[in-house]
Amino acid sequence: MELAALKRRVEPGSCGRPYGTPWTHEHACIRCPMLSIKPKMLPQLAELEEDLLARRKRAVAEDWRGEIDGPDLTLTFLRSKREQARRFARSGPVPLGLPVVPHQKHHVTPG
Repeated sequence: MELAALKRRVEPGSCGRPYGTPWTHEHACIRCPMLSIKPKMLPQLAELEEDLLARRKRAVAEDWRGEIDGPDLTLTFLRSKREQARRFARSGPVPLGLPVVPHQKHHVTPG
C-alpha cells in the first residue's frame, strides 16, 4: 500500500482520544464520540457525505448487502456531528471569565 493512501484526507476537528490510538475502521474519527468538528470543516463533511452516498448507492445497485451498513452508520454519525458543529458555530465561545483564587478573594490591603 502506498504511503499517501495511509494519510488522513481531512482533519475534521479536535479529538479527545490519546495520540497513537489505532483506527479500528474506515472513518473512525467521524464515528468517534470524542470528536468535536470544527465549523470551518463543514464543506469537507459535505464532500464526505456525497462520497458515502455514492458508495451506498453502488452497494445497493450491486446487491452488496454487507456493504450498506458501514456507510449508513457513518452517515448517521456524520449528520449528527454536522448539526453539533452548526450549533457550536451559532452559539460561539462561552466567556468563562478569570478564575478567583480563594485565598485572595477577601484580601484587602490597609491604606
